[in-house]
Amino acid sequence: MSSAEFAADLPEGRAVSRKIIIVGGRIALALALLLAWEWGARAFGPLFFAPPLETALRIVEMAGNGKLLTDIAATMRVSTIGFAIGCLAGVGLPFLLRLSPRATEAIEPFILASQGIPKYALTPWLILWFGIGDAPKAIVVTLFVFYIVFITVSAGMRNTDQRLINMARILGAPEHIIARKVIWVSLLPFFFTGLKVALPRAVSAAIVGEFLVATEGVGFSIERARQLSDTTGVFAGIVVAVALVLIINGIVNGLERRALKWRPVERDMQL
Repeated sequence: MSSAEFAADLPEGRAVSRKIIIVGGRIALALALLLAWEWGARAFGPLFFAPPLETALRIVEMAGNGKLLTDIAATMRVSTIGFAIGCLAGVGLPFLLRLSPRATEAIEPFILASQGIPKYALTPWLILWFGIGDAPKAIVVTLFVFYIVFITVSAGMRNTDQRLINMARILGAPEHIIARKVIWVSLLPFFFTGLKVALPRAVSAAIVGEFLVATEGVGFSIERARQLSDTTGVFAGIVVAVALVLIINGIVNGLERRALKWRPVERDMQL
């Protein structure tokens, strides 16, 4: 092998080694967590810690009788509705406020201050207005998602290079093209950062909402198991919730890599 061929193969070999180390580290960490879980079950008893094997068998049982799919569908339905509305509002409002700096200075402090409203405390009031269906939970999810996306998109908008905007205006680009081709593309890293926070929070908010008012869903199953002192059922619901968040994070990471593959820093940088 020539020196040129060796130099060409070296980065690829390093990348493969890095992936092996990462995957091996994740597997080792997962095994360590399982061992700690098993130790906790043996040390404190099944009343406080459901054993991993019993938890897995309960999940298999729930999958077999169809309850697992029904609960996941109910939770994801609320999460999706709330996330979609909150994300659209969180992205759209900064672009609308961008049209008027004075309106931004007047409205933005009130939006940020309203974050202090305890979202779950609104649930009883929302039940009075909308009943015990999906609406109260979806509104709570919407509020959680909106603030996260609004703040990250606004931050990305402020960090957009003004020189790019000025250059696009000199070339005669209309404002809607500047917003879509310059500002939106520039703030995508901020947007995906917000998604990584907002999507798990959307699922968590839906599950917590199901603790309070629901007839189905992952949160409803956890709360019912708690009322029956069914520790295994509680742990099974928690594992399902964690699995949902991990799957969602994996999807978001894939979308981020695809959307930002044009950026050299995303394509070539290795930590």
